[in-house]
Amino acid sequence: MSAPPPPLSAEGRGAVQLHEHSNANLLKINTHDTYSTAGAIKRLITKALPAEQREAPPQPLLKGLIRINKNPKNAHVFMAFETPEDRAAASAVLQTISHRGRMWVEVPVSSRDLELTHKGGAKRRRDSAYGEGLRKLMQYEHLSMEEQLDRKKRHCLDVMRAIMPPYVYGDDTFQDRFVGILKSPATEGYRNHVNLSFGFCADGTTPALGFQEGSLVEGTAAILPATLPSKDIVTMNAAAKVVAAALMDVCLEFRDAAKGGLDVFNKVKASGFWRKLQVRHNVKGEVMMDVEVDAASATADVWAAVRQRLVETFTSEELRAKLIAATGLSTATVVSLQCHAHTGISSLPSDTPHEVLYGTPTLTEYLAGLCFELSPTAFFQVNTPGMETMLAKVTEVAELSTDTTLLDLCSGTGSIGLALSKYVKRVIGIELVESAVSNARRNAQQNGITNAEFHCGRVEHMLPSVITSLPAEDRGDIIVILDPPRAGVNSIVLKWIRGMDTIRRVVYISCEQTALVRDCPGLTKHSTKAYRGTPFEVTAAFAVDLFPHTHHVEMVTVLTRRPEGADASTSESAPPPVPVSAESTAQDEDKAVANGDGHCVV
Repeated sequence: MSAPPPPLSAEGRGAVQLHEHSNANLLKINTHDTYSTAGAIKRLITKALPAEQREAPPQPLLKGLIRINKNPKNAHVFMAFETPEDRAAASAVLQTISHRGRMWVEVPVSSRDLELTHKGGAKRRRDSAYGEGLRKLMQYEHLSMEEQLDRKKRHCLDVMRAIMPPYVYGDDTFQDRFVGILKSPATEGYRNHVNLSFGFCADGTTPALGFQEGSLVEGTAAILPATLPSKDIVTMNAAAKVVAAALMDVCLEFRDAAKGGLDVFNKVKASGFWRKLQVRHNVKGEVMMDVEVDAASATADVWAAVRQRLVETFTSEELRAKLIAATGLSTATVVSLQCHAHTGISSLPSDTPHEVLYGTPTLTEYLAGLCFELSPTAFFQVNTPGMETMLAKVTEVAELSTDTTLLDLCSGTGSIGLALSKYVKRVIGIELVESAVSNARRNAQQNGITNAEFHCGRVEHMLPSVITSLPAEDRGDIIVILDPPRAGVNSIVLKWIRGMDTIRRVVYISCEQTALVRDCPGLTKHSTKAYRGTPFEVTAAFAVDLFPHTHHVEMVTVLTRRPEGADASTSESAPPPVPVSAESTAQDEDKAVANGDGHCVV
C-alpha cells in the first residue's frame, strides 16, 4: 500500500502554535481497537515489521520514532517522528495492520491533538538525557543540596495544605504543624540496593549492564552502562559499581561463540541469556548479589561453566581487594552469590526459587542497634543512615509507653516495629510478602526480642482478627505505624482504624505523598456510615531526605484521635509539635538509635 501524503503540519495550516511538548510530525492512526494498551499495540506493530527489522538488535520500533501513546479507552494511537519522511514510512507500515478485519487508517491530526498529546513523555526527556531508569535515581543531581531540600520542603507544605485545608484548620495551621526536614547523613553512594538490567547501548550492538534509557512505549530499550566513566551515578554505591563491572566481564567472556555465545537480553525480541543483576550491601560493605538469567537458552554444560566462573570471580581475592579499595571498608566482600532463572517479559513470580552459588541465602544489615536478615526480594529502605535518623524522630513523636500495643502495618522485614519494640508492651506486624515475614520472625529471634509477632497476609484481611483477638489489657493504648507501599492503604484498613476507639495515634510514613493525601480524609473527616468513630487530626509532620538527588522524600505524619466532640480547628488533643533538630536526636544515646547528624531545614 502506498503511503498517503502526511497531513499539513501546524505551521502549514497556521491554525495552531505548537507547544514545546508537541511535534510537527505527529501521526494519528485509527486502530478500531478501543481496549488495547500501547504495549499491545507495539506487539502488533512488531509482527507487521519486515523480518530483517524485526530481528535487528534493540532500536526504536519504527525509524525516527520519538514516542508512542494510546489511551486504552480510545481507538487512536499517536506517534511522533523526527522527520516527515520517517512519519510517512511508518504510516505505510501501520496501514497494513488490521483489527477484526478492519484496516488501520491514518486520520488527520486535529488542533486539540496538538494541544494535549504527549506532555508527560516530552517532559521526561527534557528533564534527563540519560533515560527513565537513571532519571529516577538522580533527577535532582544538578541542584545544590540546599535547593533540593528547599524544593522538598515546599512540596511537603503543599501536602500539608491538602490534608489540613485552611477553611477547616485556619490559614497558618498547616505550616505550624510541619516541623522541618531532616538531612540525610549520606548524600552520595547511599543506595544499599540497586537493580540493573542487561541489554544493548544506544548503538544497538554494544552489550551493557545498567539502566534503561526511555521505555519501550517511547520506542527504545537502550541501556546506559552503570559503570560509564563519563557519567558518575552519585546515588549508586561504589560496591555495586565494582560488582557490576566484574559481572560484565564474565558476560563478555561467555559471549564468545567458543564459550557458548550467550548474549545479553534483547527486550524487543524478549530473548537473551543475561537478564538482570540485583545488588545489596550492608554498612560493613558486605555484598549480596542475585543474577537473573534465561537458563533454558543455554546447554547444561555451558550453564554449569557459567556458574563455576561466577563463583571463581566473586570469591577471588582480586575482587575483594577492589571492594575494599572502593568502599574503604576492610570487611567489604561478597557474602552471598545467588542466581535464578526467568524466561519471557512478564514480572518475576514471587515464589521463584533462588540457587545459592556461594555464601548464605540472606544478607545481614545493621540498623538501630539491631541486625536484620534480608532475602534478595525483601523490602528494606535504600538509605540505612537516613532510616536511623527517621527512626529516632518517630520514637519521639509516637509517644510510646510500656502500656502501648504497636500495630506495625505493612511491616516488611520488621525494621520499624523491632526498633521500637523496647519502648512498648507488644508489637504486632502484618505483611503481605511471605519471605519478608519469615525474615522479620528470624530478625526478632536473632535480636532476642520476645514481645514482637508477625503475621503474613493482606492487612485488610488480617487486621480485624488481630484487633478482636487482643486481650482487654492490650487494647487500652494502641498506636498504629502505617508504612504502606506507594499505592497507599486499602480503605477497609482505614475504616477499621477509625472504628477502633482505643487506637489513639496513627503514624503514617509515606514515600509517595499522593497516597497520603488520598488516605488522610478517611481518618480525619467527620463520622459517616462507612467511617465510624471519632476522627483523627493531623497534629505534627516532618520529613526525612531519604533519597538525595531525586524528587522523592519520606514524610512522617502524626494523626491523633480528637477528644469527643472537639472541632478540628480548635482541637487541643496533642501537645505542640517538637521541632526537628539534630541535637535532640543525637543526645538520646540510650535509645540505641543512630541519628547520623541530621539537622533541620526551616
